Amino acid sequence: MAKEKAKKEKNKNTLAQTNNAVLKKYTSEEVQKIVLELAIPNGDLMGNLKKLANDLLPKFFHGSEKEKKEVSKKSDEKIIEVMMALETDTHVALMESFSLQYRGLAKELSTQIIKDYNATTSAEKALSELIANAFIRVIDNSRRLNNDLGGPGLPITETKTKYLSMLSIQIDRANRQFLNALVMLKQLKAPTIEMNIKTKNTFVAQNQQINANNPIESNKNENNESK
Repeated sequence: MAKEKAKKEKNKNTLAQTNNAVLKKYTSEEVQKIVLELAIPNGDLMGNLKKLANDLLPKFFHGSEKEKKEVSKKSDEKIIEVMMALETDTHVALMESFSLQYRGLAKELSTQIIKDYNATTSAEKALSELIANAFIRVIDNSRRLNNDLGGPGLPITETKTKYLSMLSIQIDRANRQFLNALVMLKQLKAPTIEMNIKTKNTFVAQNQQINANNPIESNKNENNESK
């Protein structure tokens, strides 16, 4: 009888615990944390890193030949996505925006600009890529323009004239973008100028600056004696 009563009591406690678990409520902060940890969209950097670390790379490096073959393609896709997410360090997207002959230049120039200007923030590194992008477009469009100008006596058609005009416009546009990005990077890296103004009032008019410190002291230097 006692055993049966204890069993019923145990079942009752278990049911109560189950109901409490089902009815548990969460705070807004807890919900936000759960959503951020569980709802990871495709392409998310942290999600890709976890997938590579916990599943794909262990199978690729330490699994059987079958497992390695199964995860090889997926690993490559995730690695590319990670490299894209770390663009300011890898320059992969910039490289892929050009043909093969310019990809090495794109990465090397970006790396050199980052080094030359000691670019450390994401904004500074992004500007370095913009500078490299514009520079390569200047030289690539210039190459096309110079090669298609042709020599004397060659026919100049309306289509060719429009094409050469378009190349010229693109060169000018890329050149402006190059200079603007370069100036902006220099401004970001320029040291901050501190100015201490001790005067109480400052009046500026027609390129002249008049500092009003103490009228009494100013009058002491005046000679008002009649001559």
